[in-house]
This record gives sequence, structure tokens and C-alpha cells, in this order.
Amino acid sequence: MATGVIGERRSATADRPAARTATRAEDRVLERAGDDALPLARYLDFLRRQWPVIAAALAVGAVLGLVRTAALVPPTYTATVAVLAPPVPLHPGLRSGSPLSVPGQNAASQRKPRDSTMDTETQFVYSDEVLARLGTFPGFEVGHQRLRERIAMRVPENTRVLTIMVTGPTPTTARDGADIVAEAYLTLREEILGGIQQRNREGLQRRLDLLKRQLAAMPGNPAELTRLTVRTRRQQVQRDIAEVQKQLGQLDGTAIQPGEVVRGATVPREADDPGHEVSVTTGAGLGMLAGVAVGLVRQRRPRRLRTAAAIRAALSVPVLAQVGGPGGLRRGRRDDWREAGRRLRNVVNQRGARTVALTGVPGPVAAQPAHRLALACVESGATVTLLRLGVPAGDLPSPDGRYLVKAVSNLDAERVLTAELDAACREADVVIAVGTALTGAQTLAVAMACDLTVLAVDAEHALDRDLGAGVGALVKVGAAPAGVVLIAPEPQVPPGSRRGSLLRRGRGERQRHE
Repeated sequence: MATGVIGERRSATADRPAARTATRAEDRVLERAGDDALPLARYLDFLRRQWPVIAAALAVGAVLGLVRTAALVPPTYTATVAVLAPPVPLHPGLRSGSPLSVPGQNAASQRKPRDSTMDTETQFVYSDEVLARLGTFPGFEVGHQRLRERIAMRVPENTRVLTIMVTGPTPTTARDGADIVAEAYLTLREEILGGIQQRNREGLQRRLDLLKRQLAAMPGNPAELTRLTVRTRRQQVQRDIAEVQKQLGQLDGTAIQPGEVVRGATVPREADDPGHEVSVTTGAGLGMLAGVAVGLVRQRRPRRLRTAAAIRAALSVPVLAQVGGPGGLRRGRRDDWREAGRRLRNVVNQRGARTVALTGVPGPVAAQPAHRLALACVESGATVTLLRLGVPAGDLPSPDGRYLVKAVSNLDAERVLTAELDAACREADVVIAVGTALTGAQTLAVAMACDLTVLAVDAEHALDRDLGAGVGALVKVGAAPAGVVLIAPEPQVPPGSRRGSLLRRGRGERQRHE
């Protein structure tokens, strides 16, 4: 009997609870640590797996945005014309209907004259008369609302220069449109401001006539002006007459200034920027969103875990060994079965376990790792009993007769399984329980009854969802797997081919050597 950990005989009732308690404590620590790291690990795994899809969708979206502006958006051109708009008084400073004279207050100065502002000039440009004139020319046969969108204006600070920008489908059309808008604007401005000036003159003249009639109605003899209020009233009316005559003189001496084109429109040399940057960034953003959506759909689909890196990323469980035939594993190092058995034996020694549960995904693949673990333990001088679960009761011959194989058929009651494990532990140093699948109903009972749990995973048939659900269930009951043995299937070759005969000969030599 070996003098190592495996060779030490200990009571099953004393060993299994202690080992299981330590394992559960470690699992609780790992579980608490994993709560904070799990979301970040999921995001990193999502980016690692789906970055080609996201990058491709982002590139396609950017290209589509560029194509949209290049092929679907017609080019436009903008011509600019600068017009000087001198200020013109809009009213004379007198309100119609106001009292002719108020004692102690100058009625003519109650409202100061106001000149036209640049906001007024802007409304002239956007008026229906100007838009109707522009709409009669080729390239501008659209509604007034569309024409307003194609006209823009800019006014520098502290100036009376109005910059008018007109957009057209061709350079010549844009230039002609700018000239038409400037001409129609100046014509309309002259008509409107001329009419306003004429109405102001007529209003001042009516006010002057009223003031003169009021003055004539007052007593003309200064000796009769005995009362102070009458004299004050007469003086006020005389001041109002002088003020109105002054405004009439200013209005008659001021000619109408319709405005002048300071800089004429020229043919634009380059097309307007159709917003390539906006379209490209918008397309790239939409493409990235579509790529993330497609990646999420692909991420939720079940996938096969064919490599050790994929298993470690999906399960956070170490891979103890990778075994399989030539070409069986796509990536990663291939270890032979004997080395895999030795690694499993080292894990058993480190954990001080006497009962080991080998669970397969699917179930039958765990038979070969169990056999190799039993041989490795026998080589170290320990006695081994292999329990085949779910087969008819009775003793079964081992492949080489160096360890005992027992069959356990009744797995419905946990006490039956515990009794079988206790009986096997009294006769052997190491007991290996094999035969249940990870998704089976009795797997949790077997794992809880054993000191150590190891997974045997078929690289071609194991899905991440099944493995994740099974490992999660084991962790919840305090029987987290200590590691994974990744098994690759033998390559399928025709029986009559030369490569097939060489592979079969190599397998026979390895089996005889083992």
C-alpha cells in the first residue's frame, strides 16, 4: 500500500465531510468573488467572440451612409449676393387719434420716429411677392415653403449689408436665382417704403391742418387772453405746428433709398457639402447597433466548446488535460491518456479525496478517463474500486484486472449510493464513481456523495448551455468540479485507405505499450 495520501486509510465517515466542507467553503469564496467579475467577463467574452460581426456591420453602415450621400442626394450649389439696405423711417412719430396738444407736454414727441431694421428687411426677402417672382424661373418651380428653405441670409454685426444666399440644382441656376431674389427684393422694398413715406407725409399734413384750425379758433387779441391756461394752450399749439413743419421739411428733403447691390452673384465653383460626415457617422452608428443586435442573437445561440480556452471562458473551470486522436483537437496541445490519468491522480492527492465522481458530457465519454485514473492510482500503490453507475448489479471485470469494478443499478435513493460508497471505501483506497451524465437526474446526488468531481467533455458534442447549466447546478449544491478533461473524437477515415490503416496500427501499438 502506498505511503502517500492515497495510501493512507481513513474512515469514510470522517474523511468525506471534512473534504466536502473545505470544498464548499472554497466554492463560496469563488462564488462571492465571481459575482463582481462576472458581468465584465461576459462583456469581454461577447466582444471577443462577436467583434468580427460588429466590425463588419460598422463598416457596412459607414459605406451605406457614404453611398447615400453620393448616389441618392443630388448635388446643390449656393450663390451669394450682398445688398445694402439703408434705413428708412417707417412712421413720423405721431399717432393718429392722439390728442392735438397736452398742456405742459410736447405731443409731437410722445412717440419717437423709428427706422426700418434688418428684421424688416428679412421679411421683405421672404415675402410672397419675392417668392412668386423666383418661382417663375426654371429650377425653382416649387412651393413657397420649399423656396424659403432654399434661401438663407446673413447680416454682419453693425452693418446694413444683407447677404442673401440662394441654393439651386446647378451653378448657373443658383447664380440666376440670387440675382432674381436681389432684384425682386429691391423692387418690393422701393414700393413698400415709398408708400410708407407717402402715407407719413399725408399724415403730417393732416396734423398740420388740424393744428392750424385749432390755432385759428383761439382768441386772436392778446388783450383778451386773460386766463393763463388759454395763453399756455396757444403756445403749445404753436410749438406743435413748428414741430410738424420741421418733420415735413425733413421728409420732403429725404429721397427714397431703395438699396443697392454691393456684390453681385457669381457662379459657384464647388457643390455644397451634402453632409458626408453626418451620413457616414450616422451609418456607422446604425451599423454598430445592428452588429451588436446580431451579435447578441448569435451569443444566445448554443455553441460547441471545442477548445480549452473556450471552456475556461465559458465555465471558469480549469482544463486538466486534452486528449484525443491525431487531428482530433483543432487547437491546443494533445496529451496522451496516460498523462491525463496522472494529472487526475495528482488532483486527487492534492484534494485528499477518497471518492471521485467522473461525470461525462455526454455520459459514456467518462469511462476512458475513469479507467486511466484507476490505472494511475494503481501504479502509485493504491487499491481502487470503480463503481459503474446505472448498470445491472454485480462485479464486472476490469480491462486489465488490476482494480475492482462494481455495478450499481439502484440510483433512485441517495442512501443506497452512500451505502455503496461506504462499502467500497472500506475495501479500497480510492473509489471512482462513473456512469452519470452531467444533465442526468442522479448527477447531483452522486457529486454530493463524493469528495471530488471531475468533468469529461466531448469536444464535438458538448454545448455551452448544457455545460453552464450543469456546472451551475453543481456549484449550488457545493460540489463544484475540480477540472475538465477535454476529449477529441478520433478522425473518421475510410477503412480501406492507407491513412486509416496507419492510424489503426498506431492505436494498436499504443494500446500494447500501455
